Amino acid sequence: MLSPEELEALFLDLESDRVERKRSAADRSAIRQAICAFANDLPDHRKPGRP
Repeated sequence: MLSPEELEALFLDLESDRVERKRSAADRSAIRQAICAFANDLPDHRKPGRP
């Protein structure tokens, strides 16, 4: 679980390997693609994912 300080740092950060910013929630395809890209390494293989 994230501490309040860690959560605030992620909120204030631009994009990173843990944060993906979107201008709008209207582009559902781009949001689904970002979710899949983040989920590709849930097992922590430390290898690049594939869209």
